[in-house]
Amino acid sequence: SDCIPAQPLPAKQQAKGKGQGPPKSKAVSALETCLHNIEYTSGKEKDPTGSCFCLAREHDLSTYVPLCYGCSLILCNLNLPHYACLHCGELFLDNSHRLTLVAQIQDELCMQVVKEDEERQRAIMEARKAEGTFPMLPSAGGTQGACKGMATGPQSSHKVMSLNNTTKKVTMSSYTNTPISLHPPSPALEEPHRIPPPPKEISYVKQPPDPAHPWKNMQFPNLQHVPPP
Repeated sequence: SDCIPAQPLPAKQQAKGKGQGPPKSKAVSALETCLHNIEYTSGKEKDPTGSCFCLAREHDLSTYVPLCYGCSLILCNLNLPHYACLHCGELFLDNSHRLTLVAQIQDELCMQVVKEDEERQRAIMEARKAEGTFPMLPSAGGTQGACKGMATGPQSSHKVMSLNNTTKKVTMSSYTNTPISLHPPSPALEEPHRIPPPPKEISYVKQPPDPAHPWKNMQFPNLQHVPPP
């Protein structure tokens, strides 16, 4: 029989499908962006931000390219692997290293997604316990099923009518349910401090030494000795 080509979904259904599921975290988005850049960039460009020359003294050592393949410059985690070396311009994305980096970032991405899913399930269980309902098992319905029926919207109030057996009077009580947020607000990310490159000119004393004072500091000639008190 002839194969019927698959028909694309309408725009409304595609937009509806994209909205399902929890939003991506900043860590997942950063890993996906890094993976895309490593797969599809040439690696010849240098980082437009100037990158960082701290030699892993102020930031952690890069887990992707800790040392430049050409000049052996120590690279911190602010130096992204899809850019060339900030000092000598060495490429980090040749055929062998590109495949290795892609496999490494794919593993990190999978572990990050699993970790966030476990934290999300744990938050749902704790929220249900705080509301006084029986916790739902992770296998029964998944994340979307556990989220149903939870008070995540605005506050809702209800009234309870009770009868006193002694006085035979009816009492009306009001209660308010406060929604529990499953995702605490994340702090704003600050721009990391980058160490600029060293100066191109070497600082040295250009004038010849004084024969009368061979031990004189020619770089700082106005130094004075201050005797201790």
